Amino acid sequence: MSNFIRTAIFLTAVFLCGNLATAGPPAYDSVAEETIDAKAAATAAATRTAANAEKLYHDAWLVIQNNYVHRAQLKDWHTWEHKFDGKLKNETEAVEAINKMLGSLNEAYTYYKAPSVVKYDNTRHARTNVVSSKMLSGNIGYIKITTFSSYNTADEVEAALKSLSGADAYVIDLRDNYGGFVDQAFQIFSLFVDQGKFTVLKGHYSGTAYVEERNVRKNDLETIVNGSTSTATRRANLAGKKPVTILVNANSASASEMLSGAFKDNNRATIVGTITYGKGIAQVTFNLTNGGAVQVTYASYYFPSGTSIHQKGLTPHKTVQASGKSDVQLDTALELLANDLPKK
Repeated sequence: MSNFIRTAIFLTAVFLCGNLATAGPPAYDSVAEETIDAKAAATAAATRTAANAEKLYHDAWLVIQNNYVHRAQLKDWHTWEHKFDGKLKNETEAVEAINKMLGSLNEAYTYYKAPSVVKYDNTRHARTNVVSSKMLSGNIGYIKITTFSSYNTADEVEAALKSLSGADAYVIDLRDNYGGFVDQAFQIFSLFVDQGKFTVLKGHYSGTAYVEERNVRKNDLETIVNGSTSTATRRANLAGKKPVTILVNANSASASEMLSGAFKDNNRATIVGTITYGKGIAQVTFNLTNGGAVQVTYASYYFPSGTSIHQKGLTPHKTVQASGKSDVQLDTALELLANDLPKK
């Protein structure tokens, strides 16, 4: 082979190798890069999920720290704040940790509510037809209140009183009423009195000691919180000074007891039945970022006389045991009202 040919082949090889060496990076590997991006996204999502779970837990911890009434039980509460740091991977684990934390309080009325329970509560709080009424013999108006856990309860009691405006006296039936909103009971009280002290709540709220007093005044409803007074429009006293009897039993609880106690201590009604349930504490619900909530006991409540009926119950003026044969409690209430009415 001639030297010319050898030189030409050598130069060609060098040229080709040079092209290969300087042609740029290898072709784009879409599969490899997509895999890397997916892993990074998954890692970022997991990090966000874990951070959200930790925040959810901490928010629940803070609700108790700032609002729980039984402060002595929170002596070691700080140990729960960071107990699960770095350990919660998702909402399910956060809820499990919250339930474990709240369970340590061993208090039945302070607990976590799942989002489904919160949605259900919103529905039941809007219920209607929670009050029924009728005129009984002797021209006695009868009003049955099944719950105070509806925003419509006071409106329906007001409507019942208007429909029974011709009655000479009233029976308010709170038997088997487990309670509900304090505000509803407060408004109902104003339908029967010109003025009077309703209740006092003492506890812990928003990180500080809490005292709330509620009074029905001649022209408004008065609420005093830690010495600061606010007022709201009151409902008219539709019952006037007509005699009132209230029926209660062992299932009359919370707001039912609060209302009965206000009637009793203001000498506005005679209480008939059996000793009530004995729930003298109040709760407030705080929503969480996942749609769930924490219900927390934030206060104890007291009758106008200063009495607490927690775990004791309210003792009626007239104790009457229920009978399966007839409604002897209602019969007794009607007899008492008949004696209070002027003879015709």
